[in-house]
Amino acid sequence: MRSGSAVDVALDEKVVRQYLRAFETSGTAALAQLLRSDIEYEMPPIPTWFLGRAAVVDHLRRRAFARPHRSLATSANGCPAVATYSLAPDGSFVPHGIHVLEIRDGLIARIVVFLDGGLFPSFGLPTSLPGSATP
Repeated sequence: MRSGSAVDVALDEKVVRQYLRAFETSGTAALAQLLRSDIEYEMPPIPTWFLGRAAVVDHLRRRAFARPHRSLATSANGCPAVATYSLAPDGSFVPHGIHVLEIRDGLIARIVVFLDGGLFPSFGLPTSLPGSATP
């Protein structure tokens, strides 16, 4: 269980920034360094889930990193989260998913991805990002 101290919050923010950057740059090596060896990854309601660093990195490399993304830091249910946007045919980036991160001891222990772009307004997130500007 997280203690909620200022040190933990700062560490969580650092991990979120690194995750966001790794996700946007398809940085599998950088991503792997952020994950616990026993990480759990799920995407409800899809019944597929992944267990372990190698399985999660392989999934993201094959599926999520196959196309350009942009990301914004947010939070959900008291946990740090990352909102991801996928490249649309018009060159803009549209809502893709909310990645809720559970961080333990400075590493990501669990990622729950909600693939529902309709959730973005409830988080106060933009419904699109321009293709040329950096968030």
